[in-house]
Amino acid sequence: MALSAKKAAQKNKNKKNPGKSFLQGVKVEMKKVIWPTKKELINYTVMVVVATIVVMAIIAVADGVFSQLFNLLRGVVG
Repeated sequence: MALSAKKAAQKNKNKKNPGKSFLQGVKVEMKKVIWPTKKELINYTVMVVVATIVVMAIIAVADGVFSQLFNLLRGVVG
């Protein structure tokens, strides 16, 4: 009986201050997170930078090709 009364009191307390309950939940969940090691973090960062550069190069090439095509079409059409 004491446990259920304690839970009821905790529920009422959380209703009065829902922000505190939320932050407690965040704290509990953050303890469950498996953080990457320094080596993993560096590897992931390098992979993201390389992937960004590759995509940027693909877009730049496509932009140049389409620009030349449109200039060619503009010269032909008038």
